[in-house]
Amino acid sequence: MPALHSLAQRCKRFSPLLAVPAALLLAQGEAKALLTYYISENAGNVEVKAVGSLLLPNSVGSLACNIVPGGAIVSSVAVVCTGPDGNMNLYNIQGPSSFNGTVNTFSTNSVSGIPSAISAGGTPPVFGIDPGYTPGTPISSTATFNSTTLAGIGFTTTGLLGTWTLQPKDGSDPYTANDTVQVVIGAPPPASVPGPLPLLGAGAAFGWARRLRKRTQLP
Repeated sequence: MPALHSLAQRCKRFSPLLAVPAALLLAQGEAKALLTYYISENAGNVEVKAVGSLLLPNSVGSLACNIVPGGAIVSSVAVVCTGPDGNMNLYNIQGPSSFNGTVNTFSTNSVSGIPSAISAGGTPPVFGIDPGYTPGTPISSTATFNSTTLAGIGFTTTGLLGTWTLQPKDGSDPYTANDTVQVVIGAPPPASVPGPLPLLGAGAAFGWARRLRKRTQLP
């Protein structure tokens, strides 16, 4: 009995160490209700890339960007369009009605992905996305302006230009998420890859548990 009691105390002391690596691994897989439009220079062009995912409230209507092939940036009314021209479900947003710069360009050379847009200076201010988008999945949508620079199209600053939050349609909308849309002047970060430390920590914890069992087995 004293041996069993000692074993229980030792396992109790190390159980938090076993839980930490698992918690770190779970945290890496958590989805973020955030969509960021990154606007950056790439190979002599200006590229707008939508990165992230959203959970989405009930839509308030539908509308097409009405721009061929589909991309646009207008800083005075906080408009960014990416992806091909096409119908989009609209969602109410709240945030600034303009952002820094004098950009007023519709001369997109190429687009890819699904239609998406923010139009924060309109009445009402809205965010739009392809009706076929599945909430919570990664969003892929781009627009490229060839042979130009950020300064060439009218941007004067870098970093975060604005943040907008999606709003529920009305009091009957069960939406409780805090979806956020951002516009950033800068390249998107590299795709995140799980680091070695949590994995090594999990392996070390598993190895310790096996050694502990072997050393404390009763005859």
